[in-house]
Amino acid sequence: MKSTVSENSAWKKVGRSIYQLRYIVIAILAIFSIILGIYSKHLPGILDGDGFRTPGEYEKAKNVLEKEFEQSPDSLIIILERKKGASNAEFQSDIERIVKEVQKEKNIKQFHHPLLNPGMKKDNIAYLSLLFNEKDHDKLVDLNNKFAKKVESFSNDTVKVGTTGFTIISDVMNKTSQEDLKKAEMIGVPIAFIVLFFAFGSLVASAIPIIIGMISILSTFGILFFIGKHVDLSIFVLNVAPMIGLALSIDFALLFVSRYKTELQNHSSVKEAISITFATAGRAIIFSGICVFIGLSALYFINIDLFRSVAISGAVVVLVSLFLSLTLLPAVLSALGKNINKGTLKSIANRSQDQQQAVWRKFANFVMKRPIIMALTSLIILGLFVIPIRDVHLNIPTIDALPKDATSRINYEKYQKAFLPEAQTHGTISIVLESNTDFLKQNNVNALDRIQKKLEDDKNVYEVKSVLNAVNLNAQQLLPALKSPNASKIQPAIDAYIKKNKTYIQVFLNSDPKSEKGKQWVRDFEDKYNGKIEGLDYTVGGQVKFEQELFDEITDNIVYGLLVIMVSTFVILMIAFRSIIIPIKAILMNVLSLSATFGIITWLFQGGNFGLPQSDIMLILPVFVFGLVFGLSMDYEVFLMSRMQELYYESGDNTYSTREGLVSTSRIITSAASIMIVITGAFAFTDMVPVKQMGIGIAIAIFLDATIVRLVLVPSLMQLFGKWNWWFPFAKNKIEEPSKRVG
Repeated sequence: MKSTVSENSAWKKVGRSIYQLRYIVIAILAIFSIILGIYSKHLPGILDGDGFRTPGEYEKAKNVLEKEFEQSPDSLIIILERKKGASNAEFQSDIERIVKEVQKEKNIKQFHHPLLNPGMKKDNIAYLSLLFNEKDHDKLVDLNNKFAKKVESFSNDTVKVGTTGFTIISDVMNKTSQEDLKKAEMIGVPIAFIVLFFAFGSLVASAIPIIIGMISILSTFGILFFIGKHVDLSIFVLNVAPMIGLALSIDFALLFVSRYKTELQNHSSVKEAISITFATAGRAIIFSGICVFIGLSALYFINIDLFRSVAISGAVVVLVSLFLSLTLLPAVLSALGKNINKGTLKSIANRSQDQQQAVWRKFANFVMKRPIIMALTSLIILGLFVIPIRDVHLNIPTIDALPKDATSRINYEKYQKAFLPEAQTHGTISIVLESNTDFLKQNNVNALDRIQKKLEDDKNVYEVKSVLNAVNLNAQQLLPALKSPNASKIQPAIDAYIKKNKTYIQVFLNSDPKSEKGKQWVRDFEDKYNGKIEGLDYTVGGQVKFEQELFDEITDNIVYGLLVIMVSTFVILMIAFRSIIIPIKAILMNVLSLSATFGIITWLFQGGNFGLPQSDIMLILPVFVFGLVFGLSMDYEVFLMSRMQELYYESGDNTYSTREGLVSTSRIITSAASIMIVITGAFAFTDMVPVKQMGIGIAIAIFLDATIVRLVLVPSLMQLFGKWNWWFPFAKNKIEEPSKRVG
């Protein structure tokens, strides 16, 4: 039979072309990489928030509450705490002092404080709310940060001043993400280099994958900077893109460099070694990269900013890594030639490859002589890992994504505990009501009263707040009171709750803020009233609505993303390996190993095991890890099956090709997996809980895939299916087993 290399002569031609143009390729790509690298440093400045946003009723209600009722999330919240030993009179005097200082500030759009609203002070704590008149988000964040530092200096022996608010929290998340990235790189990159050094035994060969990975990340950040000018990108891009890009680039480079070193031993010509490497390893890298690209792109089906940020940044970093691995990498290797072996330590380089292969061959024979037992054992182990999924609690990380000792989180929790106690134990919903006429008409007020009573009669509702509660009057008393001499006393509450033809109601449920019961209440309410209640149009907002929309967006659309991943992966692998059985096995094994991963993550985080912070599982984790790892794990599938396919086309012997394919790729797969685990697992030492969960989740998934699945389950099933592994109905493949070749 023809070899894989000769069948793909076009691949060899591309490899030869890169060799001939190697210096031009390096020069052009170096220029572009430097330009993109310059822009990459500006990326953090254009990233915005955690990305948990989706178009819907919540956003509509939020916009109305912000614009009409001045409930802006961009407000700076100033927390004033009375120190121990200070009197209430001294505390009140300092509140007045700080209010006067704040009022001196120019460009203030809104300023609420305890001197106008006594409800903003309780016992030993008070707060001020300040919003600058600045529409540009970046400038507003900068203003809030600068003024926060200024106002915190107002602290003295009587009062401690702290600041918080969503712009402050978002900025802290941004900075924490950047610090986490540096921390992960400081841990992961040196260890990855050590793994590469033991894999290659050469300093030069070990450095190349790291350098290609770094160039990929900087180039990706530069491209994302331009994309971020037109599309909202989440701050988690700072963690996700490097996590994927570095691991993937090093993986690709490891495969390419390893094959190149092997071909150099077999061919005296560098040009020929490059062309064959491109036709074998390069081909495998392309199919692998396409699988990862599809896995991440499928996340775009979910219309949530975070998912689309991950899909966009992931797709970009995959394409950049793939492009550089097939252009810059072979060009650099062509320029280096046999100098790739420089910096070699003989004690490592000359260690017996035969001994290593003998160990892997012994392992492969052990597995393949007991295919049923080994397959069942693997399936049982993975099945046991799946069990904890029964108790999984999925939640959306908010302020709890920050470390517990983050000052902005501590201050916000103090504010919430003192002034929004219901929000901590009761799901909150804001219902914006809109009339065709001015709301201060008797028919509208009567409708509001009926709506409030309906809500109060609901057994699932804990409390309802509206303008009627605020002025402590019923529907019949409100309008006459506005015409009385004492109208000025209730006017502030009227102004707070009613704007022209709109008002809003706050509903506190008997259920936990993150419970499924609260989400179902919102769904039932909207199904029952269908946009209009008591003749008034309504829009539902609030925390419960926010979570309900995100949950529904994911559950309603994830099936489409999964179908894209499954079908596309099946087609790509079918084309790559000219087989029906191999793609089906790969997909089923990936689903099983990923399910096992989610089980382990649930046990680790929900149980707070191994010193990890006890927390619910981030809602996006299963979807994100599935989309990413489903593609990444295909790296090993493609690496392994490509070599098995080459050997099968040469020998026609399934047993021989399975055994020798496993023997020849096991070192590469274990090295690649080790690097992937190190790079992603390094994020376990970061401070952001969602990033910590993602890093550990990906590392576990890769570990399971590269060990139990790829080294045990795959060869077992390959042996059990025999010649049927290579059955392809659309070609003239013959499935009868040829004479055995002695391996």
